[in-house]
Amino acid sequence: MATSILVPPETEQEYLTITGKVSLALAFFVLVKAALATINNTDSVIYWLLGLASLASAVYCVVLGIKSMKFAQNISRLGFWTLTFDDEYVDYVSSFSLRITCHILIFGTMILAFWGDSKWFADLMAPFGVTHALQVLLGVAAAAHGTSILWKLREEELDE
Repeated sequence: MATSILVPPETEQEYLTITGKVSLALAFFVLVKAALATINNTDSVIYWLLGLASLASAVYCVVLGIKSMKFAQNISRLGFWTLTFDDEYVDYVSSFSLRITCHILIFGTMILAFWGDSKWFADLMAPFGVTHALQVLLGVAAAAHGTSILWKLREEELDE
């Protein structure tokens, strides 16, 4: 990766950590939105608590997104958007988490594509719609992405 400035591994690791936290906040937001759609009673305490949790996760996601913009000047434009890094371990963690996310999305999309119109699948998904199934799939993929990043970076810290 060609960078104009030599970026310390700690900076790349900090950026990847923020990316993992954004993914978890996004996953929480999307999964809570899917859960809100299944609750019929909009006057219940659970509905309002989930709504507040959804708002809090959205605000946290925006704050972390703004915080990550400070890294745009340090990490090359290609690395900023593709999550490729100069540090070997940080690049490994990034590619590992992206592979997991890709596999989850491919597997979930294949299930929806192959069995989405089947009677048994429609009966199974009766409380939800296809939109909610896609929200859950996106939430699971984002949660796996963020969790794998934070877990692998934690493993490195424990090894030191």
